[in-house]
Amino acid sequence: MIRSVIRLSLMIIPLLGFAQSKVIIAFKVIDKEKNSCLDVKLQKNFIFQYEKSSGFKDLKSLTSTKCFNSYAITKIPGNFRIYISVPEYESQYLNFNITEQSKDTLYLGEIYLTRTYPEINHEIRKPSITSEKEIEGVTVTRKRKNLIKLEANKTTYTIKDNDLLSGGSAQETLTKLPGVIKGYGGNLTVNGKSMTIYIDDVPTGLTGGDLENLLQSLPTNAIEKIEIISNPGASYDAKTGGGIINIITNGRALRGINGSASLNYQFNKNNRVSPSISLNSRLKNVSLQLNSGFNYRENEKTTYYKREFTSFTPSIIFDQKNIENKYNRFYYFRPSSNIRFNKNSNLLINYNLSYTANNNHYTGESLSSNDIEPINLLNNSKYSENNTNHELITKYKVKMDTLGNLFDITASYKHFDKTSNNNSVQNNDGVDKYSVNDIDYKSDYFQINPNFEFSLNKVGIKMNTGGKYSHTKYTSYGKYNLLNTSSSILDNPNYNSFRDFIYDENQYAVYGEMSKKFDKLDLTAGVRYENLEFKNKVKNKDQNVKYTFEKFFPSFSLLYKFNPTLDFNATYRKSMLPPSYSNMDPNLTNYYDEFNTSEGNLHLKPDYYDNYEVSLSAWRYLKISFNYTYSKNINLMYYETEDNSLTVNQTTRTFTGMKNYNVWVGIPIPFKLVTMGKKFFDEPMNMDKMNFIYLYGMYNYYKVSDYPYLDKVKPMWFYVIYAQLILPKDIKLTTFFLSSTDKGYFEIYKSYKPFRYSNIELSRSFNNKTIKASLGVQNILGPTKFNSDINNFNLKTNYYSRDSDQLYYIKLSYSFDKNRKIKKENTIIEEDNNTNNNNKLLPSDPLK
Repeated sequence: MIRSVIRLSLMIIPLLGFAQSKVIIAFKVIDKEKNSCLDVKLQKNFIFQYEKSSGFKDLKSLTSTKCFNSYAITKIPGNFRIYISVPEYESQYLNFNITEQSKDTLYLGEIYLTRTYPEINHEIRKPSITSEKEIEGVTVTRKRKNLIKLEANKTTYTIKDNDLLSGGSAQETLTKLPGVIKGYGGNLTVNGKSMTIYIDDVPTGLTGGDLENLLQSLPTNAIEKIEIISNPGASYDAKTGGGIINIITNGRALRGINGSASLNYQFNKNNRVSPSISLNSRLKNVSLQLNSGFNYRENEKTTYYKREFTSFTPSIIFDQKNIENKYNRFYYFRPSSNIRFNKNSNLLINYNLSYTANNNHYTGESLSSNDIEPINLLNNSKYSENNTNHELITKYKVKMDTLGNLFDITASYKHFDKTSNNNSVQNNDGVDKYSVNDIDYKSDYFQINPNFEFSLNKVGIKMNTGGKYSHTKYTSYGKYNLLNTSSSILDNPNYNSFRDFIYDENQYAVYGEMSKKFDKLDLTAGVRYENLEFKNKVKNKDQNVKYTFEKFFPSFSLLYKFNPTLDFNATYRKSMLPPSYSNMDPNLTNYYDEFNTSEGNLHLKPDYYDNYEVSLSAWRYLKISFNYTYSKNINLMYYETEDNSLTVNQTTRTFTGMKNYNVWVGIPIPFKLVTMGKKFFDEPMNMDKMNFIYLYGMYNYYKVSDYPYLDKVKPMWFYVIYAQLILPKDIKLTTFFLSSTDKGYFEIYKSYKPFRYSNIELSRSFNNKTIKASLGVQNILGPTKFNSDINNFNLKTNYYSRDSDQLYYIKLSYSFDKNRKIKKENTIIEEDNNTNNNNKLLPSDPLK
């Protein structure tokens, strides 16, 4: 006991002697855009904090209206930080430490704050995450760029200035994200779950091939970030299936004219060119932005079908090979504005226009064996498509008071129209047959969504409530003349059959959500009521189907922070996914010949999901997660054929009792961790400037209870390796490799060979980072391939597809940003004893 007292005394005595003196902490608060002091009318809030073993603890809160601020603090060694917050500006932390060698006056420099301008995607802004630089006993913070941000139910990937993900199309970028897989049915899944695509917080309203064309055509140069929302809360639509992929386009406008221009050129025997430009400016209370560009893509895809028709004795084998050459042109024009009426209210207006022209050429060859009359079919088909998409989004937001209560209302309207034409010539054992079909599509979507956020300060609860109404109408009118023996119909179509399809949907929803924080525990719970009605109608066949659904959808999330670097998260959400109109449309939507056709299914039912997830994450990059999803119904692509028939129809059917188990882990391995050991965690992490390998592994097990044609179901494993190396001359090398196991099941499709994708890139910035150049190769280890089996009634199908071979690319970008010239933080420590006695921080002991 006496020894302990002596030891404690020996520790305290030096501190008491050291604490007798004071140190002056001084800094300026600057508007980053104006490069001048903040308005003196604005109140600046400072919270001084001291780091203890359990984290940073508040010492004292102060306010000021000055630009230059100085405070006297007891000179006790340790790590300190100041939390700086100013209304309508992004908050920041200013870290510094005091040592025995610290001068009596420490000037921390000029702290630049960025003014916040609400965008169409509302989010609660958090303090900037900063890195540190130590100069003579003072640690001055600078803003850190995060490429990945992990939150309770959302993972955000920065796309802009991310060498690994920028360039190419949105679809190419999505398939590089951990856990995102393009399934054998063509849909994007995340960790085994079907996802709904949003752009700027608004659903695209597109499905099937129309959605795929948009993602293939939208260049990543126009994308700021991508959010993977695994279990959205009650404020999101319940009809989002397993979650949401939210694509956020480029962001905030600054004073003057700023922007960037880029060119992405990819080539092998085909060519892909994507020039684009992004401009933004701010004039007084109006912010303006424009994203525009053009995308030209050539692509060749080869597919093989080996089909066994089991209703025959012996079974008939049918081999089919198709080569598809695609030529795609995509134009987009996306202006937006933000009008600030006053400091509490603003109006956002976004207009999105896009135009797509597709020209595809198919050649096919089909051979049969074990058939009494062997089939030798040749097919030559030309398909053209033109579509236009108009979208208008408005959002009005008003802050009700200074307590964070706000009201916003969003309204959007979309009009999509498409015309397609298909002419084909097929030859079966010397007999020519000709087919023509023209289809006109139109889609209109309207939604209005009021939302109110408020706080119950007495009980520390935040509330969010609102509602939604939306209406969707989709029509397609198809005209056909199929398998005609006269070639004249190619030049002068004489249609003899018609299909007139109408899809009409109305949705009403109200929701409420509440959240509360208990020290290290954050709880959020909500419920959403949805009334959904959709009607299908085929006029000329007098077919009518109507469904009405009325249901409550609860959601719950829990976040527990063990310490500043380790989080545990658990979520539950009930959701649904109505069948897409493209899967119900009876008009022909895919390849057609005498033995192959495709049409929709009017009688599809909605998918209902129960989604569970628990995860553990550390340092915002390392994460392990377990997901379980049960769906009462699930709609899957299906091949059907009648008894003693060789004609195959590709359609969609509803199955019941789908269970999906998914486990994934992502592990970053910075090279410095190997050389520095535990000391590495004491330094700020900036993955953009670090040599590292990121390992990702996923286990996925599907089971569809009422699908009778599955053999022993095995899981699939996916492996991903990211690597980044900083080479001499500031050259950055990034690589990406994805592979799966074979013999496993993905939904009802059995993998026959591993699926692989690879990419390698060298990049460098020039001229103070205003110019950036990249060279790279896609599919460096071979082309992307799919090979799977699917068993159906009377039919066994082996499917194989092969995309383009190795694809080389060059990316160039130039940024013209007048704000780039704003000087950085002043890290020179100056002596300044001109302190104001009314502006001091004099704690008797910061450790208390």
